[in-house]
Amino acid sequence: MRGAIIGFGTIAMGHMGGYSRVEELEITAVLDISKERREYAENTYGLTAYSDFAKLVANEDLDFIDICTPPGSHAEYSALGLANGLHVLCEKPVFLPEQDGGYQKQMDLIRESDRVYYPCHVYKFAPVLASLKERIQNPAFGEVLGANFRTLRTGHAKGVPEWRMHWRREPETSRGGILRDHGPHSIYLAMNLTGCTPRSVSCLTGRMREGSAYRDTEDSALLRIRCDNDVEIAMTLSWAAGHRSTGYSVIGSGGSVVVDGDELTAGVGGEVVRTSIESGFDDPSHKEWFPGMLRDFLRTAVEPGCQAELIREALTTSIVIDAAYASAADEGRWVDCTVPEDLLPA
Repeated sequence: MRGAIIGFGTIAMGHMGGYSRVEELEITAVLDISKERREYAENTYGLTAYSDFAKLVANEDLDFIDICTPPGSHAEYSALGLANGLHVLCEKPVFLPEQDGGYQKQMDLIRESDRVYYPCHVYKFAPVLASLKERIQNPAFGEVLGANFRTLRTGHAKGVPEWRMHWRREPETSRGGILRDHGPHSIYLAMNLTGCTPRSVSCLTGRMREGSAYRDTEDSALLRIRCDNDVEIAMTLSWAAGHRSTGYSVIGSGGSVVVDGDELTAGVGGEVVRTSIESGFDDPSHKEWFPGMLRDFLRTAVEPGCQAELIREALTTSIVIDAAYASAADEGRWVDCTVPEDLLPA
């Protein structure tokens, strides 16, 4: 299958690392508004580069597009891809409520298309988290009782120097701060790992780094998510930490499992097992995780019925974040985040 990457910045570099190792997929062109990034794509990768979507699809024989732009343009390019009969991969957040008719229009476009719409939820393909999920699914682990996720960073991820390096702190482009940027990873992982569905959320956000020039977006967020089966999941997200770390812990009726970076500790039935699984959490491009994700996209393209659960996951993720922002604006009150049934895929 032949594809084009939309937005050839830092995020796209991770994707390119994945495509280089999946022979069934080939990137032949890119679209970018930056002249410097187009030249980089041409000179470094030998790709044909465009600044206009209409010219891209008119001149290239494509099967799919991979949207790696900032969130503000995800809905626009998703609609263009589906309208032109292309499969669409889209970086998180896949859905945004206020764009182009909101969730309903976005879902209608997906339903009306016979192409696959694939959320790039790449954290699910981190080796240590795949192992964590296997252990949770072990019958001896029992029922999930609760979970705690931690994402600490010393600052926001930077974009390419040729185009607005700090777009993650510009709300018109990012549509939020750390809650919109790192929040999706934690929320879709919570659903994927535990099998639980969020029902309500309480959230507090703030700017913890004194003297920050970025006053319009939050750098820290604390969430509590109540799910079905009386499970509660706590999340800590911050760009204002003194060190970089990523951790996940899940408690079951028969044991527990903890991930701290590449280190996994599992205790089930009185036996504690510790193992190290190289996963590259300190590589912000996550290029080692993308081959697995892209192979999953290929599977979904062959069996398009598989996308329904992925769309549900992405839509739920966005609605939880919407509810979290509403909660934070009202002193952390509990806000319902149930997804309306008429929005969900069949």
